[in-house]
Amino acid sequence: MNTSTLRFCYYRLRFNLVIVLAALSAAFAGCYPAAAQPAPPQPPPQTPAKPPTQTTPSCPTTPEMTFTAWSNPLGQMFGEGGRDYIFADGYFCTDTADKFKQYLAAHPPKPGTTVVLNSGGGDLDAGADMGELIRQNKLWTEVGSLLPVIVPSSPNIKPESVPYISEPALPPFPGACYSACNFAFMGGTRRTMGYGSNFGVHQFESDPDAKIPNLQDITERESAEIVKFLNEMGISPNWIVYMAQKRGNEVTDLTMAQMQALNVVTPRWQTKWQIGPLADNSGFSLDGTTTDDWGTHSVTFACAAKGASNPDQSAATNPKQQPAVLATFALDPGVRGQAAQLVGAVAGYTIELSGDFEPITLTAKQVAPPQVVANRLVLKLPLNRGIVDNLTKGDDEYDNGLVAFLFDPAAKLPMRLLKFEASLDWPLFKKFVATCH
Repeated sequence: MNTSTLRFCYYRLRFNLVIVLAALSAAFAGCYPAAAQPAPPQPPPQTPAKPPTQTTPSCPTTPEMTFTAWSNPLGQMFGEGGRDYIFADGYFCTDTADKFKQYLAAHPPKPGTTVVLNSGGGDLDAGADMGELIRQNKLWTEVGSLLPVIVPSSPNIKPESVPYISEPALPPFPGACYSACNFAFMGGTRRTMGYGSNFGVHQFESDPDAKIPNLQDITERESAEIVKFLNEMGISPNWIVYMAQKRGNEVTDLTMAQMQALNVVTPRWQTKWQIGPLADNSGFSLDGTTTDDWGTHSVTFACAAKGASNPDQSAATNPKQQPAVLATFALDPGVRGQAAQLVGAVAGYTIELSGDFEPITLTAKQVAPPQVVANRLVLKLPLNRGIVDNLTKGDDEYDNGLVAFLFDPAAKLPMRLLKFEASLDWPLFKKFVATCH
């Protein structure tokens, strides 16, 4: 949101919990920016600092937002990499975005740092300005909290089920993001909800004690600015429909399905499937490309050549063991390592499909050795006719799948495995393998 236009001139409106609907009209213009209150400087250690200026709290009736850095290296062991967080807890005051900017200058974030938001709302402009700073710095956002002091509450969880849900052992813990917090959350280039966390919206409100002329005109212009902000952040303008449903201290808690439809949250991975010709034009293959935080991975299915061999010796006498489809899985380690340095440590594999399909676990001795192609770990796995029949003859539909390369602990790598996940186009898969005879 354009910070030079969203500020409410001399009268600057205050927004208590969240959101708006009014007429969606002309762009907001013609206002003087409200002066941000000075914040105590936090320069790098090598830079001499002036004594902090004592200022009056910009929102004295609510706890101001604080920023706390926290890192968790444990995910690296399981192929998820270390995680760096900035926990943003408290209300959005008029100078919160300025303080966040100062915090980032004093503590430059690493790529992929997640801003974890836990806020009841506050000043709308501050939330939008902070969202723009998050987007400019290409940070991720998540709803959660640093401390386990919130009982999980979400429209995705029935209240009677809460006592049966295990609690995380480490942050982020469940949190909430209401009102102005929504706009800061939308700034994330990757946006996720912690399990048991809540995302609530409602109409914005002006300060009841402020005498503001032309309030309707200002509200209409503000509505137009919100639509512009949503568009810039890639959020559906239909979000306004939910935000207009409740006012005051009441909020509409969005379900995960609603947040997905509005693009408020983003997926951890995305997969595209297509049928294309083989490199030598000898036939066709079904190609899936999946992109996640680490890079681009692929799954390719091709009809097995006639007379193709299978490591299983029973294939010579059992037609069900004859290779029918050749599956090729290519994993991109990204910044987690170099494929050439990892390939010698591969000790096995796990392939899993969502649903009731039993995972396939293989040792390195059961299949051909993995290869390295363009810094990717590549596994080629022949699927015999019996496996293909089990996958395609029934009515089961598998929506997602996972491929993991398991490493030998004796290799003393920083990770025990690397994996990628992919969404599946099962009808297309069944259609393709039906052509393999």
